[in-house]
Amino acid sequence: MEIKILKISSLCLAVTIAAVLVLGYFSDTLGQGVQQGMSGLQILAYNTEQAKETDEAEFEQQLCIELPEGMALDEVIVENDYVKQLITIQIPDAASDYFVEHPLLGRSNNINDLYMANGRIEITMDAVYEPECTVEDGHLYLDFIRPQDIYDKVVVIDAGHGGGAPGAIKQGIMEKDINLAIVRELKGLLDENDRNIGVYYTRTEDVNPSFEQRAQLAGKADANLFISVHSNSTVDGLMSEYNGTEVMYDELKSEEGLSSRHLAQICLEEATAAMGSKNNGVTYGNSIYIIRNSEVPVALIEVGFMTNQEELDKLTSAEYQKKAAQGIYNAILRALDEGY
Repeated sequence: MEIKILKISSLCLAVTIAAVLVLGYFSDTLGQGVQQGMSGLQILAYNTEQAKETDEAEFEQQLCIELPEGMALDEVIVENDYVKQLITIQIPDAASDYFVEHPLLGRSNNINDLYMANGRIEITMDAVYEPECTVEDGHLYLDFIRPQDIYDKVVVIDAGHGGGAPGAIKQGIMEKDINLAIVRELKGLLDENDRNIGVYYTRTEDVNPSFEQRAQLAGKADANLFISVHSNSTVDGLMSEYNGTEVMYDELKSEEGLSSRHLAQICLEEATAAMGSKNNGVTYGNSIYIIRNSEVPVALIEVGFMTNQEELDKLTSAEYQKKAAQGIYNAILRALDEGY
């Protein structure tokens, strides 16, 4: 009889231990299980509501997350892809379940999408924002600031083509490389300018943003103007005597006041003056996607003809690229001074 009672007691103890282990496991994974069926924005809302019950969600900034002990702000990796409106926060050496143990809290204002995994937060905004990050009491706080709240003026610059879209090709020379070289020279001038101008580029490397990404960047940044840099060629692509600079604008938008046409005229005058190139005038450009879909005044500058040998030689020279950049730079400052 004593042996049977002992066996029953042992069995009850084993069941009790198993139940404790199962309940413990269930408790540890409940948050993960709930989150697995939610979007990133739903997780943010859920965690924030839970934190409000313990007054842990009271802060002035938009987002907040606890950092690993002793981590400083300069150790957190923050990247901003303006073209995609994607802000990325990387917490180094974070475990895979970091955001379960240390939930992101805050408001979803102006956030279109949110993804969190392995110490990485990807935030897709509805427009261009500059992330403002601070660390206090072991927590990272984030705010998102519109460019127009930081800068007096905002400009978007596009280097035409790029990546797998070379543009015109003559004698082994690709248009995309000429365009990018000029824009890089222009960037150097704008970086040295002491006026409070925010400048956003569709590309500064050999990549190929989509037409949609290029066109929408100016609107998403609430820019004052948008300039796209290209190199021209004849319709048939054959070498010819035709040369010079022309600028395209949107002829279907209002031509009064601070119009696309007036911006194009400014760019034409300043570019030809700096380069000493032939003035071929301003031309219709509504058939071009990035011109037609731009929400702000836009000018597409055809710097010179790759199908003219003399002009091709100039376009590939660093000296002429600097002159082209100087002309576009002068046009930007003049346009802004005229009220754009």
